[in-house]
Amino acid sequence: MQLYRYFALMLVTVLCATPAVATEVSGDQSGTWTLDQSPYELVGDVRVPPGETLVIEPGVVVNALGHYKLAVEQATLLAIGTADQPIIMTAADHGMGWRGVRLEQADDGSTISYCIIEYAKGSGEFPEVRGGAVLCKGCSPTISHNELRFNYSRNGNYNGTGAGVTTWNSSAIVVNNNIHDNISDSGGGICCIEDGTPLIAWNIIADNDGYYAGGGIYIAAWTTPTVENNIIIGNWAANWGGGGINSWGSGSHEIPCIIRNNVIAQNTTTASGNACGGGGIYCRYDRCILINNVIADNHANQGGGIYVLNQGYDWPQVSNTIIWGNTAPEGSQIYLYPDTESVLYVQYSDIEGGWTGEGDGNIDADPLFLDPNSGDYHMTELSPCIDTGDPNFVPDPDETDIDGQPRVWDGDDDGEALVDMGADEFDSYCHGDLNGDRDVNLADLAQLLSSYGETSGMTYEDGDIDGDGDVDLADLAELLAVYGTTCP
Repeated sequence: MQLYRYFALMLVTVLCATPAVATEVSGDQSGTWTLDQSPYELVGDVRVPPGETLVIEPGVVVNALGHYKLAVEQATLLAIGTADQPIIMTAADHGMGWRGVRLEQADDGSTISYCIIEYAKGSGEFPEVRGGAVLCKGCSPTISHNELRFNYSRNGNYNGTGAGVTTWNSSAIVVNNNIHDNISDSGGGICCIEDGTPLIAWNIIADNDGYYAGGGIYIAAWTTPTVENNIIIGNWAANWGGGGINSWGSGSHEIPCIIRNNVIAQNTTTASGNACGGGGIYCRYDRCILINNVIADNHANQGGGIYVLNQGYDWPQVSNTIIWGNTAPEGSQIYLYPDTESVLYVQYSDIEGGWTGEGDGNIDADPLFLDPNSGDYHMTELSPCIDTGDPNFVPDPDETDIDGQPRVWDGDDDGEALVDMGADEFDSYCHGDLNGDRDVNLADLAQLLSSYGETSGMTYEDGDIDGDGDVDLADLAELLAVYGTTCP
């Protein structure tokens, strides 16, 4: 098994080959931006007008010659590249930047997929400063398989949000993206604000900075996202903290925020004021539910792993989670803000140094990660976290571990399948079972053949059984060797 899902993206820093004359665009645009007319140079703001659709073909380069935006207002954007031909949206002047993609009351069918979006810059007064690469306001598009990098959203009043993605009264689907090296006030990578139930899943959120709160992700009041199966690593936050995630009052709705099956590791906050901290997660007046996470090797001045501030009711709940290797002068693993008698409920979790607060079934034992120095937080076969999670745990339909494999599995081979602690379900792997139905049959073969011949960006579910990124004869041979197997 592998920690990282491979993203079908090309990490390129130069523009594609261009025709002799670029296509200059500004004002209202619809129809199709074609590869043979690429690059498209933004010489002014571009708007897709209400009721219209703009399609951007794979391989197209969009190059902003000034601080211009691509606005989609009550309209549809279909910017869908491929693994081999991503769409590139960039700025000619990296210092000046451009204004990014602004989806405001856009059609929910809008899709941004297999794109590289970089050097978008939000600045100036509120609310214009909000958002960097992609802003989703009052709409719920799909943002998938993109690389969002080197984007920015800040001003002197800390009004900037989500330099990678901002969801604003939005239930956007944000999945399978690589969101890295972005800078914002709140939510260096992603920010969720003012209502909505967005899905944030299967992303790598790495090396982002949040100068106000939330280096990786900021979750604001009234927003209740599901944050699952992400790698949130190497992010930094100042001011209020939450190097990995800052969840501030998101439980204002009856349905709390769900944070599950994530690796939240090697994040840092330098916040040092009163009621500030949380290298991994900062929970303030928040009743988020944290299930099956790894919160490890984070650092803060208070609450290296988790910082909790509440008034002793509607507190967060943690279960089946590994909280280990975090550091802080006060509360290396968990810090409860004392002035308001803060409470955290923890059950069936592995906590370094133990846990004496609310909850039961917890252990204090080295989880025996495979290679944490290299960011690999899988468990090894002697880990005490295997089959020691909540015995009453029942996964949601189609829920998987961070590798996309079955969540409950008899990892210690004692004849009883119990959930593991952490993001990985140890040994929950059946060779050749691409669709996870516990046998290797015609459906798996058909799934492989549908991707046969693809040369990059393939996942195990696509048929890349040998893990080399393509689907070829070697993968087919491996599947046929176990064809007809019924998984235990």
